[in-house]
Amino acid sequence: MLIIVLLVVLILALLYARRVWHRRHAMNNMRQYTSRVTAQVVNAALGQLQDGTTQWHEAHLPLTPIAHTRDWGQKAIMVYEFAATGESLNNTGKAKAELQAAIDQAAHKMGIVSAAVGLSPFAVVDVWQRAQEKHFSVAFQINQSTIEYVQDITRAAEEDALKEKK
Repeated sequence: MLIIVLLVVLILALLYARRVWHRRHAMNNMRQYTSRVTAQVVNAALGQLQDGTTQWHEAHLPLTPIAHTRDWGQKAIMVYEFAATGESLNNTGKAKAELQAAIDQAAHKMGIVSAAVGLSPFAVVDVWQRAQEKHFSVAFQINQSTIEYVQDITRAAEEDALKEKK
């Protein structure tokens, strides 16, 4: 009887381990896909911004993501950080808006749509200057976890802006 119970426990443990492995494998595949697509859209957007009077003059295209956010529990968040060289940012708010508009246009040209109605498929989450590099994070809003992450970050930024005004 004890042997049967141990066999059942062992089989259940193996099935659980297999499920976890498949989930990790699927998340890695999704992260590779979204990283590649995000980089394509970001580079197309930066290519559009090279000719205008924007803050996004970049001599070293194409850019590749230098980092991504980690999983939040069991949730995969598809946000990628990029670093660009060139002139320093004068106004991060304006730079963020310029980049968002160019990314929206590039995504539309590529036929990429959002996972949710009324949302842009990509969201520029943050833009900042570090030493001689412009850094920015772009979220590919392909799953609910990423959409919720972007909403939380946006809400926190708005609350911080209100506190600064007071």
